[in-house]
Amino acid sequence: MKRVQAVIKPERLDPVQHKLAEAGFIGIMVHDVRGHGSEAEPSGEYRGVRFTMTVKHKLLIDLLVEDDEVAPVVDIIREEAKTSGAGDGLIFVLDCAAVYPIGD
Repeated sequence: MKRVQAVIKPERLDPVQHKLAEAGFIGIMVHDVRGHGSEAEPSGEYRGVRFTMTVKHKLLIDLLVEDDEVAPVVDIIREEAKTSGAGDGLIFVLDCAAVYPIGD
Protein backbone atom coordinates (compact mmCIF):
# COMPACT_ATOMS: atom_id res chain seq x y z
CA MET A 1 0.00 0.00 0.00
CA LYS A 2 1.18 3.54 -0.78
CA ARG A 3 0.40 6.97 0.60
CA VAL A 4 0.08 9.62 -2.11
CA GLN A 5 0.39 13.22 -0.97
CA ALA A 6 0.08 16.23 -3.24
CA VAL A 7 0.61 19.90 -2.50
CA ILE A 8 -1.68 21.84 -4.83
CA LYS A 9 -3.10 25.31 -5.30
CA PRO A 10 -6.41 25.69 -3.41
CA GLU A 11 -8.35 26.60 -6.55
CA ARG A 12 -7.41 23.24 -8.09
CA LEU A 13 -8.98 21.12 -5.31
CA ASP A 14 -12.43 20.76 -6.89
CA PRO A 15 -11.20 19.48 -10.28
CA VAL A 16 -8.71 17.11 -8.63
CA GLN A 17 -11.25 15.78 -6.14
CA HIS A 18 -13.91 15.36 -8.85
CA LYS A 19 -11.63 13.38 -11.20
CA LEU A 20 -10.35 11.20 -8.35
CA ALA A 21 -13.94 10.41 -7.33
CA GLU A 22 -14.86 9.59 -10.96
CA ALA A 23 -11.98 7.10 -10.98
CA GLY A 24 -13.18 5.53 -7.70
CA PHE A 25 -10.81 7.27 -5.27
CA ILE A 26 -13.25 8.93 -2.88
CA GLY A 27 -11.45 8.73 0.46
CA ILE A 28 -9.07 11.68 0.65
CA MET A 29 -7.88 13.96 3.42
CA VAL A 30 -7.29 17.66 2.79
CA HIS A 31 -4.97 19.78 4.93
CA ASP A 32 -4.29 23.52 4.86
CA VAL A 33 -0.55 24.10 4.50
CA ARG A 34 1.81 27.01 3.94
CA GLY A 35 5.01 26.81 1.97
CA HIS A 36 7.77 28.60 0.15
CA GLY A 37 8.97 27.40 -3.23
CA SER A 38 9.66 28.55 -6.76
CA GLU A 39 6.65 30.87 -7.03
CA ALA A 40 7.30 34.59 -7.09
CA GLU A 41 6.68 36.22 -3.73
CA PRO A 42 3.65 38.49 -3.86
CA SER A 43 4.14 41.94 -2.40
CA GLY A 44 1.96 44.91 -1.71
CA GLU A 45 1.40 47.88 0.49
CA TYR A 46 -0.82 48.15 3.54
CA ARG A 47 -1.31 51.50 5.29
CA GLY A 48 1.79 52.86 3.63
CA VAL A 49 4.00 49.94 4.63
CA ARG A 50 5.46 47.64 1.94
CA PHE A 51 5.21 43.91 2.63
CA THR A 52 6.29 40.67 0.99
CA MET A 53 4.57 37.36 1.69
CA THR A 54 7.25 34.72 2.14
CA VAL A 55 4.87 31.76 2.27
CA LYS A 56 1.87 30.84 0.12
CA HIS A 57 -1.35 29.07 1.10
CA LYS A 58 -1.62 25.59 -0.45
CA LEU A 59 -3.59 22.43 0.17
CA LEU A 60 -2.16 19.00 0.88
CA ILE A 61 -4.31 16.14 -0.33
CA ASP A 62 -3.54 12.76 1.13
CA LEU A 63 -4.83 9.33 0.12
CA LEU A 64 -3.96 5.66 0.49
CA VAL A 65 -3.91 3.46 -2.59
CA GLU A 66 -2.82 0.01 -3.63
CA ASP A 67 0.58 -0.21 -5.34
CA ASP A 68 -0.97 -0.69 -8.80
CA GLU A 69 -3.17 2.40 -8.33
CA VAL A 70 -0.31 4.86 -7.83
CA ALA A 71 0.26 5.67 -11.50
CA PRO A 72 -3.40 6.49 -12.31
CA VAL A 73 -3.75 8.62 -9.16
CA VAL A 74 -0.54 10.54 -9.92
CA ASP A 75 -1.68 11.06 -13.53
CA ILE A 76 -5.06 12.44 -12.40
CA ILE A 77 -3.48 14.81 -9.90
CA ARG A 78 -0.87 16.04 -12.38
CA GLU A 79 -3.46 16.65 -15.08
CA GLU A 80 -6.07 18.34 -12.91
CA ALA A 81 -3.76 20.37 -10.62
CA LYS A 82 -1.58 21.98 -13.27
CA THR A 83 -2.08 25.61 -14.20
CA SER A 84 1.02 25.92 -16.41
CA GLY A 85 2.40 28.43 -13.94
CA ALA A 86 5.05 28.38 -11.26
CA GLY A 87 4.14 26.80 -7.95
CA ASP A 88 1.68 24.20 -9.22
CA GLY A 89 2.81 21.84 -6.48
CA LEU A 90 4.48 18.52 -5.77
CA ILE A 91 3.41 14.88 -5.47
CA PHE A 92 4.95 12.50 -2.94
CA VAL A 93 4.55 8.72 -2.93
CA LEU A 94 5.46 6.98 0.33
CA ASP A 95 5.31 3.40 1.56
CA CYS A 96 2.56 2.68 4.07
CA ALA A 97 3.46 -0.18 6.41
CA ALA A 98 0.01 -0.65 7.98
CA VAL A 99 -3.41 0.89 8.50
CA TYR A 100 -5.49 0.19 11.60
CA PRO A 101 -9.13 1.16 12.12
CA ILE A 102 -9.90 2.91 15.38
CA GLY A 103 -13.45 1.57 15.77
CA ASP A 104 -15.01 -1.81 15.04
